[in-house]
Amino acid sequence: MSSQPVLSIVVAVYNGEKFLSHFFDSLIAQNLENWELIVVNDGSKDNSEDVIRQYESKFENIKVLFQENQGVSVARNTGMVEATGKYITFPDIDDEINPKMYGRLLEIALAGDLDIATCNGTYIYTNGDAPKAIFPPNKVPSTGVISGPEWLEIGLSSRKFLHVTWLNIYRLDLLREHKFFFEPKLHHQDIPWTTELLLVSKRVQFINEQYYRYLIHNQSVSHSLSGDERSVRKINTYLKIIDMLMAIYQRYPEQVKQAPACLWQVGKEGLGITQALLAIKSPQTQKEMVQLFFDNGYWDIVWNHATTIKLKWRLIRRYSKLKAILKD
Repeated sequence: MSSQPVLSIVVAVYNGEKFLSHFFDSLIAQNLENWELIVVNDGSKDNSEDVIRQYESKFENIKVLFQENQGVSVARNTGMVEATGKYITFPDIDDEINPKMYGRLLEIALAGDLDIATCNGTYIYTNGDAPKAIFPPNKVPSTGVISGPEWLEIGLSSRKFLHVTWLNIYRLDLLREHKFFFEPKLHHQDIPWTTELLLVSKRVQFINEQYYRYLIHNQSVSHSLSGDERSVRKINTYLKIIDMLMAIYQRYPEQVKQAPACLWQVGKEGLGITQALLAIKSPQTQKEMVQLFFDNGYWDIVWNHATTIKLKWRLIRRYSKLKAILKD
């Protein structure tokens, strides 16, 4: 058996005591050999540390790290620095993992010498709505070994692509070669992170097998905000994401040519910004944010990257409403 773990599972924990037992049990059920678990307690104020210690002896190769609360991105980065596996993954503790998931992903990753192995998952709604596949099987079928830009094009063209880390395992050497780390304090930063990683990846494979159950509930940070505060946060977040995507596309122009749907992605994120702008209730705050959107050139960027008639039409309908706000 190789001394190097074949997989590093990096887990960020913040006030997750009620999820941890179920999560750790799901990892034990994976029945993997030669892997490591890295748990980063990101300054939890509940009994997460006690639960972690209760389970520590049940894992053969585990590292428990503690840091002051700095957010999930910094916690993942801390774990990534300590990781020694051939592959690495970043599940969320409040989701459910099928016992076959990591074994199956490692099977195709090792057989195909992959940079990224990825599978399908299931949206689970805690309000009782019917579960549904993250990638609709009729729109995103299994692939052979393809390039990262090819997979990005397939996913984005389906209009159902989800920029997440937890459906995938990644070759750790690739992350270190390109010095990939997660952007601190940026909500939805998985969007630029996964985009850039796919653009540089040469060997990727997707299997249309649903192994990850993503729980949609109202306990996340994004749901803890309301009203204008939530809208302004969303706007600032996605303006930053557009900046990051544009910088990424400038770094990898040839790869973007292989994934032209990347351009549509900027237009699509911009459409979400216009929706958030129109949702602001305070006239003063709304006018200030709309002014920023136009003065800093974001409207032009979004419009120039709206590559479909449908997207352009939806933007046109909102343009007049946004301009009317500036006239008031």
